[in-house]
Amino acid sequence: MDVRARLRELTLMSASSITIIGTTAIAASLPEMERRFAHTPHAGYLVGLSLTLPALAAGVCAPVMGAIVDRFGRKRLFVIALSLYGIAGCAGFLLEDLYMIMVSRFVLGVAVSGVATCATVLISDYATRGHLGRLMGRQSLFMALGNIMFVFAGGLLALNGWHWPFLLYAVGLALIPGVVLLFDDQSVGRPDAVPVSPARAEPAAVPDGGPSPAGTARARTMAWVYFLLFLNMVIYFMVPVHLPFYLKELTDDGSAQAGAMLSLVGLCWALASPLYGWLEKRLSHARIVVLTFGGSAVANVLLGAAAGYALAIPALALLGASLGLSITNLNTWLFALAPSGAKGRVVGTRVFFTFIGQFFSPVLTGPITATFGFGPSYVAAGCLLAAVVAATQSRLTVKATHTIGTKDTAETQERGGRVGAA
Repeated sequence: MDVRARLRELTLMSASSITIIGTTAIAASLPEMERRFAHTPHAGYLVGLSLTLPALAAGVCAPVMGAIVDRFGRKRLFVIALSLYGIAGCAGFLLEDLYMIMVSRFVLGVAVSGVATCATVLISDYATRGHLGRLMGRQSLFMALGNIMFVFAGGLLALNGWHWPFLLYAVGLALIPGVVLLFDDQSVGRPDAVPVSPARAEPAAVPDGGPSPAGTARARTMAWVYFLLFLNMVIYFMVPVHLPFYLKELTDDGSAQAGAMLSLVGLCWALASPLYGWLEKRLSHARIVVLTFGGSAVANVLLGAAAGYALAIPALALLGASLGLSITNLNTWLFALAPSGAKGRVVGTRVFFTFIGQFFSPVLTGPITATFGFGPSYVAAGCLLAAVVAATQSRLTVKATHTIGTKDTAETQERGGRVGAA
C-alpha cells in the first residue's frame, strides 16, 4: 500500500471515529449541565435529550444522505458534512440557552449522518478483494479509540466547566484538508467492487423484477439486522446516558471518574475489534450475534447487580468487547447482503437505525430508570438481550435441523434411485 492510500485510509478511519462522539463527548458534563439549567422546565429530561438529539437528526437524515452519495458521489458531501460538524459541535461552548444548545445539537446530528455515510461507503469503495471484514474491524477499532480519547478528554474538560467538552468537535474541521487532497470528486470507478464470500452471499432478485425466494429471504435478513442495530444502540446508550448518575448513586464520584469508566468501554471495544477477522472466518454472522449479544446480556446483568467498582469494571469491560465485535459484525453482514449499486442507501439505512436507537435510548429507558432505579433497569436490559440470543439460536437450530433433514431425504432418494436402477 502506497503512502497516499495509507493516508486515505487513516482519514476515513479518523472520520469514522468522530461519528460516535457526536453524542458521547459531552456525557460526563451532564450532571453539571442539569444543575446549570435547573431553572428550565423539565431540565433533567431535556439535558439527557440533548446528549442524544444528534442521533435523532443523524437517523432522520441518513437515508437522504445515502441516496445523495449513490447519485452524486462522496467528496463534496463529505467536506460539507465535516464543516458543519465542527461549527455546530463547537457552538455549545458559546451558548448559554438550553434550547439553543439543543438546536445546535440537532444540526450536529445532520452533519454526523453525512460523515458516517460517506466514510463507510468510501471504506467499501477502496476495500480490496477479501479485506472488507478486516477494514470494518479497523473502522470499529478507530471508533473505539475515539471513545477512549474523546470521552476521557470530555471528562477532564468537564472539570473546568460544562461548556468545555463542546470544543472537542473542532476535530471535524481538522479532517477537511485530508478529504480535499486525497479523494477524487466522484466515487471510485469500481462501485461494489468488493466481492462477497460465496458461503455468505445472498442470491439477488430474479431478472424480471420479481423477487426470488432467496431475494425475499435476503430482505427479511436485512430487516432483522437493522432491528439488531436499533436494539444494540438503545441498550448500549443506557451506559453514557445513565452511568454518570448511577456511579454517583453508588460511589458519589464525579465527572472525571465517570469519564474514565466510559473510556474503559472504548478501550475494551478497541482491544476486541481486531479479533473480528479471525472470528468471521470461523463463525457465521448469525452465530457471532449469539456470541456478542450474549456477552452484552451478561454485562448488563452484572452492571445492574454492582454495588461499586468491583463488579462495574468487569461488566463495562465485557460490554465494550461485545459491542466492538457486534457493531463490526452487523455492518459487515449488511454489506454482504447489499444489492449491487445500493451501498449508499444500505449504509444510510444502517445509520438511520443506529442513531435512531441512540436517540430513543433515553426516551425509552428514562421512565424505566425513574420508576425502578438504575440497577434493575440494567438487569432488565440484559434479560431482553438474552431473549434475542435465545431467538437467534432457536432459528439457527431450526435451520440446521431443516438442512440435515433435506440432506437425509436427498441421500435416501439417491439410494432408492441406485437400488431401482440395479
